[in-house]
Amino acid sequence: MFNTTLKAQEKKDTLFFKYDNKYIKTFAEMPNHFYLEDSSGGSHGTFFFGKGDVKSNLNPKSILSLKKYVRSSVFYDKTKKLNDEKIADFFSNYFVFFVKTIDKKVEYIQVKSSFEIE
Repeated sequence: MFNTTLKAQEKKDTLFFKYDNKYIKTFAEMPNHFYLEDSSGGSHGTFFFGKGDVKSNLNPKSILSLKKYVRSSVFYDKTKKLNDEKIADFFSNYFVFFVKTIDKKVEYIQVKSSFEIE
């Protein structure tokens, strides 16, 4: 397995996405990797977010839908295929957080854009 974590630019904007467990997939073998339902996978590589720090006291201006954001992007075409490598590069230019509510407690999970080729 070949794994690359894409480098970031110096100054980044921050994106907050609601954690949607129907769209964001995790697997017992890799609990710190968050895969998207739309990721193409296979021999060409797979986009995923790697789990980073968990924070609790952030105040996002807006919380977006990751599914809508990805599907409205130039990285998602009409054949419902996601260009995993290009979207990994795109998200590497941002600080990204998943906003997850557990028992009325809000967690902000910082994630990093990654791309792996098996």
